Amino acid sequence: MKSYKLFFNESYLLITSDSTISEVDFAKVITDEEAVFDFRVNPLVLFDSNFKGNILLVTPHVEETFESLFDTVEGIVAAGGVVKNDKGELLLIYRRGYWDLPKGKVEKGEKIINAAKREVEEETGVKVEDINTEPFLTYHCYTLKGKKCIKETHWYDMVAQPNQGDLVPQLEEDIEVAAWVKPTDLKQYKTTAYPLIWEILSRYL
Repeated sequence: MKSYKLFFNESYLLITSDSTISEVDFAKVITDEEAVFDFRVNPLVLFDSNFKGNILLVTPHVEETFESLFDTVEGIVAAGGVVKNDKGELLLIYRRGYWDLPKGKVEKGEKIINAAKREVEEETGVKVEDINTEPFLTYHCYTLKGKKCIKETHWYDMVAQPNQGDLVPQLEEDIEVAAWVKPTDLKQYKTTAYPLIWEILSRYL
């Protein structure tokens, strides 16, 4: 069953055709087709920093509804990596008070997979030995310099080259720390990771 999850603030919007989903975790539920249409043409709540809580939108027109959200905003494509080393540890970065994963915007004319590898190497100093060519995607709504944006990030599973030196956080990108973390230790990072990032990390617990 098709669905999309878009993160905003500390919450998310779930667009789905599954009418059996429990509404317990949602502050706002949209099921009426007229209300769905109104949301599609005016999704301002996704960019309202004062709104707190998850939103559930149930519609048989999942794909159409999702794609229509891009009509009123600027679409940004980014790429990043979930990197493991030869010990099975995951590569995390600490930036602006949150634990994160290395990622960044895809440059004009650049292949997305190449951008993901470049961002990992630039932000942490880690050289990538192997990369899975099939990414998984996440979506993040935010406002930047007055512009409403939806960032589509392509995440690739990567393997770091063995026997590398110390990690080198990219200070000019406000990255204070780069660290290898055991999957068994990930839970202690949950409260200081963005919900979107934690959803990715939880796949590796």
